[in-house]
Amino acid sequence: MKNKEAFEFINVLIALQVNKDTKLEHAKNQTLKNAAMFIEQYNDKIEDLNIDYCSTDDKGNILRDAKGNFVFNKENFRKLSLEIKRFLDEWWIVPFEIVSTSDSEGLEPKALDYLKEKGLIRSLLKS
Repeated sequence: MKNKEAFEFINVLIALQVNKDTKLEHAKNQTLKNAAMFIEQYNDKIEDLNIDYCSTDDKGNILRDAKGNFVFNKENFRKLSLEIKRFLDEWWIVPFEIVSTSDSEGLEPKALDYLKEKGLIRSLLKS
């Protein structure tokens, strides 16, 4: 899985509404717990890239706007965008275990298909 796919998967899990006290809830929560290091490393990398390409004053101090966001000139913003795209297209920086379950109660078909593809939902074995 690439960084972009892992990040999207984590965001889907965070937004996913599941029934309380179910195997699906456990799989979701455990997978998010397992992804904690990925999330931390991902955020650190994006922060580092922002710092590398943001504008600075003549003393090298980072410039921020009134909301506290980094300020970029046009050239550096283009460079930053390219670096972020490269990073997102790389294989995930910290692999994490996806805990799977056969419990898919209450999932919409689209969400079910996506979670099956990612390995969170597995099919029951039938004899």
